[in-house]
Amino acid sequence: MAFIGKGKKGNDGGDANGDDKPAENSPEKASKFFEHARTTQDTGNYDYAMQLWLRGMAFSPHDMNALEAFCGAALSFSNQNGKKGPSKETVKAASGAKGPIAKYLAALLVWALKPADTGHAVKVAEAASSADLPEPAYWLGERALRALQADAKPKKDAAVKLMRAMQSLGAFDLATKAGEAAVRIDPADGKLAQDVRNMSAEATLSQGGFEDRGQGGFRKNIRDADKQRELADEDSISKSADTIERLLERAKADLESRPDDIPAAKTYIKRLLERGTKDDEKLAYSIAMKAFKKHGQFSFRQQAGDIQMRVARRKLVALRTKAESGEQKYTDELAEFEPKFRQLEIQEFAARVEAFPTDAGPKYELGRRYYDAGEYQKAIPLLQKSQSDGKYKARSLAMLGESFGKIGMIDPAIDTLRQAITSHSDDRDETGMQLRYALMDALSRKAEAEEDGDAAAEAEKIASGIAMQQFDYRDIQARYEAAKQLVKRLRGQ
Repeated sequence: MAFIGKGKKGNDGGDANGDDKPAENSPEKASKFFEHARTTQDTGNYDYAMQLWLRGMAFSPHDMNALEAFCGAALSFSNQNGKKGPSKETVKAASGAKGPIAKYLAALLVWALKPADTGHAVKVAEAASSADLPEPAYWLGERALRALQADAKPKKDAAVKLMRAMQSLGAFDLATKAGEAAVRIDPADGKLAQDVRNMSAEATLSQGGFEDRGQGGFRKNIRDADKQRELADEDSISKSADTIERLLERAKADLESRPDDIPAAKTYIKRLLERGTKDDEKLAYSIAMKAFKKHGQFSFRQQAGDIQMRVARRKLVALRTKAESGEQKYTDELAEFEPKFRQLEIQEFAARVEAFPTDAGPKYELGRRYYDAGEYQKAIPLLQKSQSDGKYKARSLAMLGESFGKIGMIDPAIDTLRQAITSHSDDRDETGMQLRYALMDALSRKAEAEEDGDAAAEAEKIASGIAMQQFDYRDIQARYEAAKQLVKRLRGQ
């Protein structure tokens, strides 16, 4: 089972110290970091989650879901740790890219930990604009403007910088508002006032500018002040405790007023999990299961399962941490709980495979759980099906090849692993290393069983390549020496 570890290695594109600098835009590589980040964030390990979100965004800085999730992790980290800053590894992760993207991620980390700081908010909006990230830049520009307007002592320089950043983006609606704030600070600046009037005209001509063209009109046709506040509350990533309570009470009242309304139930569950106390999780689980029984919508059943797995995963991580002390009590508790956790996940994903028979995602997740549990014959048919989806192909083939090998089907293992290596873009990342190691192992076993010198020679070559790349990878030193001796024996040397 691939549980949350200490993060010595990233999933792709560089080690956890950020020594490799991602240069290309690669959503595929980013998704591996994002998947790990979501799991880690659910356990409450917010510092490591931030590292993973940053490493993923270095490969896919346009991803809005990742941006919002990262900011949520940062907020939770701040609430949990007070004035304590993130680890050195997290700070270093923010520089795990090149050029403008690196500057953007560094500014993002600083701002996300103190989202009410006007200077930080403006700086990250500027950085996103300079990095040519229009959607993140607009989203961050909205929040920078909000911070500027709430600032008891706003600075003209900050307002002008935000205005210029949004102007260069083509977001004339935000640029005009920032400019108007600057004019209020310094009404004697005639040139600035003229620039703002010009931008206001551009915003009118473009019917809201970037807001309509790029973002679907965030505030279009909304005039009611209470509704604006509600939307701002829901959209804010820097929710205060008061805001969270306000949203929660609003969602609760809404569900009580229309108890059979599906969206109302989903919103209340979301707000409970957003606050996230143990009692909130219990209540959210109860509401989700009742809604599932009442409406028959599997999405509620899935949400309840997610809550169960999140709670169990948190317990598992806590037990793992305690067991590191070496105390027998905790070691025994971990040994007892771990198989229960595996079984819980297997049951959950089996239900999803049944509910969504044409979806490759649940098949991949269930196949992965069977693989991690050593139930290879159950994993194989699921992984054979999930490889049809490009998103899961490389990892499915990797586990499929190893599963064939584990049950003694060496030739199918070798053929599958060769296919996996061909389909995977980078043989130097963690997945690529795993694939090569597995192929080496299968070839060695074939050489031993069939006295095949060619298979032994290929196994030695692969082992040599892995050792040259990473000398301390698993037991590669011993495996290389064993392959070398096998070649000599089969060649009669």
